[in-house]
Amino acid sequence: MARGRAVEDRIVVRPAEPADLPLLTELSLRFFDYLKATVADEFWEGAETEPERARADFEAAFARDELVLIASLDGRSAGYLYGRIEPAYVRESPIKAMGYISHCFVREETRGQGVAAALALAAEAWFQDRGVTFIELRYSLSNKAAAAVWEKLGYAPQRLTCRKKLPSRGESEKARRAP
Repeated sequence: MARGRAVEDRIVVRPAEPADLPLLTELSLRFFDYLKATVADEFWEGAETEPERARADFEAAFARDELVLIASLDGRSAGYLYGRIEPAYVRESPIKAMGYISHCFVREETRGQGVAAALALAAEAWFQDRGVTFIELRYSLSNKAAAAVWEKLGYAPQRLTCRKKLPSRGESEKARRAP
């Protein structure tokens, strides 16, 4: 991906650098808070993160030469995308690796202006440059905005994750003893 690639003259997407760690940390914490506030999922209830942990995650991503992109809109920070190459989940498949987009966050005040699409297109180019032909990502079914963006960009659901909450050991024993 060309450094500082402009999209629609207003959006610039570039690879992140270690000097961007404070910005990435801030954006990651905003992403965490956004998900916690908007995603109806028990796993987020009571979840907390710390700036040091977010920073360490990006430092590790840089050390592994993973994909970390930053987008700006009209010269102001607008969002980021984090991704990596993973082995294909079917070991016997002739497809040996796939791209995985882990985070894609756009600041609320810059949403609806093509920033997520610009980040995704830059990520796709990065994966293609590395010979990757399939990309996967996940989003919550309750996140309608994410669903709309990813669908518009051609990402189609392939698998469904199902979950069942089991009662605690004490609750299940109590239920078995009930008349």
